[in-house]
Amino acid sequence: MKFWQLDSPGNALALICAEPADNLNYHALATRADEFIASLPIASYKRLGFVLCRNDVASVTAYLGALRNHDCVALLPDRLSTQALATLIERYTPDWLLHTDPQAEIQGYTRLPWHGKSILIRQNSVSEKRLAIFPDTAVLLSTSGTTGNPKMVRLSYTNIAANAQSIVQYLGLNATERAIASLPIHYSYGLSILNSHLACGAAIALTDEAVTARQFWELFKRAEVTSLAGVPMMWQMLQRLRLERMDLPSLRTLTQAGGRLAPELIAHFSQISTERGWRFFVMYGQTEASPRIAYVPWERLQDKIGAIGIAIPGGELSLSAEGEMIYRGPNVMLGYAENRADLMRGDDLGGVLRTGDLARVDADGIYWLTGRSKRIAKVFGNRVNLDEIEALLESTLHSPAATLDGDDRLQVVLTAGNDEIQTQNLAMELLRTHLSVHPSGLQIRTVPVLPQTSTGKKDYAALRVLFTKV
Repeated sequence: MKFWQLDSPGNALALICAEPADNLNYHALATRADEFIASLPIASYKRLGFVLCRNDVASVTAYLGALRNHDCVALLPDRLSTQALATLIERYTPDWLLHTDPQAEIQGYTRLPWHGKSILIRQNSVSEKRLAIFPDTAVLLSTSGTTGNPKMVRLSYTNIAANAQSIVQYLGLNATERAIASLPIHYSYGLSILNSHLACGAAIALTDEAVTARQFWELFKRAEVTSLAGVPMMWQMLQRLRLERMDLPSLRTLTQAGGRLAPELIAHFSQISTERGWRFFVMYGQTEASPRIAYVPWERLQDKIGAIGIAIPGGELSLSAEGEMIYRGPNVMLGYAENRADLMRGDDLGGVLRTGDLARVDADGIYWLTGRSKRIAKVFGNRVNLDEIEALLESTLHSPAATLDGDDRLQVVLTAGNDEIQTQNLAMELLRTHLSVHPSGLQIRTVPVLPQTSTGKKDYAALRVLFTKV
């Protein structure tokens, strides 16, 4: 089923909001999505739209409207810096944008009001010659969180529909489910929650509140939420909040992805799930796979703590001769894009994804990650290219630097002379601005000189020891 067709009974609840008057059933959601597209000028070609997302009705309806109209839509964080947005607009020349600022102005675009936001329409876009977009291209998602890197993942309608159906199948979702938007919808994990629940006629409670906020749990209880999803940092917070002591009678499923969760936390939430009658799913994925690739069946979690599990329904896992994990499935992206011209490209991968992760498979067919073949870190669920951040630090601070993956944190080693504290403060501010992450996601150390291997390369193993010392 194509979830964007919104084929569930029209009176079934689809979106639950902080204000009950703003709730939408499936009929109203389809109407609102079509109204969004109807507000745009008629075009004879496939368009590209940008949505600066919040977990709200306007963002969801713009996204679904684009899919229903067979347009292509890029989902971006609303906190994207002005400079980063300008770079993306220059690279991709979107035909329209949904902006969170009701007074937004962008040169070359005409503004129209839309439910407290702005639709910005590219001037003369109907008459000017536009580069054709590959017909099956549906969604563009960032590969690097909020860094503003113009590299985007190209997902097809087939990709997102297939992954939504796989998730529905292995989680056993049905129309009685009610999820809560605990993750942003511009993030592939958060988007997959929306897609999979719409695919089975379920409802989603929309909120931008953090799990530490009272309003989050008020909505959770009022909406009678049945499932809670989180990345590693969120599960750390939920442990401190003592989730097991909360009065949550409707809750029945927990899901985790977005990076490696410490084994002790897996054991903790697995145990309390057993005690409370919940199911706890540990999952693995990449944006390039729309995004789900593997999961650990909840019944086997206690015996497989630390594993990523088995392939999702319709997918297949294998190992290359070098031990790299290969995934095959209908949810594998078409390829990458760095500009509008790249949207003309078709399917570059043919359903085969080299994950960049090294793995092993045990006698039960369960996969375990053993390392990475690429220098990629995950910080609060956002993928970060370590080499890209390293280059940014060195070019800004004019001194050697090194970056490492530190279990849902970015670890940075700087070289500094007499201004050690000033150098650390500059780096912290730079990374906070560039990555839009909380300082708790960054660990910074300084050394007089970076250690080197015998071949003259940075000795990352030696540098990692710095972060094992108290």
